Amino acid sequence: MRFGFLTEGDTKPGMTHYTRYHELVEQVLLAEKVGFDTFGASEQHLAIGGATTSAPEVIYAYLMALTTRIRFAHAIVLMPTRFNHPLRVAERLATMDILSHGRVEAAMGRGNTMLALRAFEVSPEENRAQLLEGVDLLRASFLDDPFTFVGNYYKVPPRSLVPKPVQYPHPPLALAATSPASHMLAAQKGIGVVSFANFSGWDVLHNNLGVYDKIFDETDHTMPTQHNKVVLVAGLVCTETTQEAREEFLPILEYVKLAVDAYDRLATLGDDYSYVKDIKQKVDANVMDVDYMLNESASFVVGSPDDCIDQVRQFEELGINEMWLRIDTTDHDQIMRTIERFGKYVIPNFKSKHAVVRSPEDVIADIRAMRESHYQKLAEFEESLRDGAPLENITQ
Repeated sequence: MRFGFLTEGDTKPGMTHYTRYHELVEQVLLAEKVGFDTFGASEQHLAIGGATTSAPEVIYAYLMALTTRIRFAHAIVLMPTRFNHPLRVAERLATMDILSHGRVEAAMGRGNTMLALRAFEVSPEENRAQLLEGVDLLRASFLDDPFTFVGNYYKVPPRSLVPKPVQYPHPPLALAATSPASHMLAAQKGIGVVSFANFSGWDVLHNNLGVYDKIFDETDHTMPTQHNKVVLVAGLVCTETTQEAREEFLPILEYVKLAVDAYDRLATLGDDYSYVKDIKQKVDANVMDVDYMLNESASFVVGSPDDCIDQVRQFEELGINEMWLRIDTTDHDQIMRTIERFGKYVIPNFKSKHAVVRSPEDVIADIRAMRESHYQKLAEFEESLRDGAPLENITQ
């Protein structure tokens, strides 16, 4: 399983964006060093209350020159036409793919904050359709040379994309999804899905991923497919002890309340957004119940390294390929400790468990458990020697 470090660049009152961004650079460099596979930032516009990553592609371009291995995932790029024209997205992805030596991927979405939607004059009645048509145009520009496109929102005469990406047939693409309908759309497109339980629980996450798998298998895809299941986790805290982690987790609950605060108003924008009202009610009822949020919401990984290993295994059992873990909101030194501890003590258990050093107590217990079998084989060996059996017939 692969692991991604996700951020929104939360900046606390009293700080500067200059300080926060340069802290973020240190965090990404450490994440690469300790084994994270991916770094991603969400595209946030005009946000109030912390999130600052309005131009992730610029952050990535800077970090590409400082790193060699970690991949860069748009998490997410907004695809309604007033946010980003699909051909500009294609050009940027191709350019970054070249400069990073093939380390770019993108999850796409339509936007879920009224601050951004209204400021950019994005129609909530049309943004899903624009997202889906934009995905088709984006893929056409990558797959066909020359390409052409005629749709409701985009009409492109025969053209050739310049430059071309390194990854073939194109950088990995996915749809951000929280509802069964959006998981189904990702599957029908034949691309990956970034699934988020949205604090609603394991059953919701399991059902949504099942919908993706089922529809993906049943769909007759006409384009190259990229079946990839990524789960987004809204908060990671990995500390020395469980109690310390729970204490550091509390500010993240404030982020959760802020993140869903406008969901009631968002739900009034149209049928496509109506489901977020139920999410808001679920969060309002449970946000201060730490045990629910940690154990039942399917949205967090929090605790000691052993706790985190157990929690990640719950996600692993869903058959996912990757986890994107939001490590944000808390102080820089806390974020750095979480990245380092998770990388050193958790990731190896899912990538190279055979190389993880075991405790002396565990090794001694196994040695003691093997003694009886060893002595039995030794007795059989000596008995065979006394009977004059050929050495090659003796069971070792």
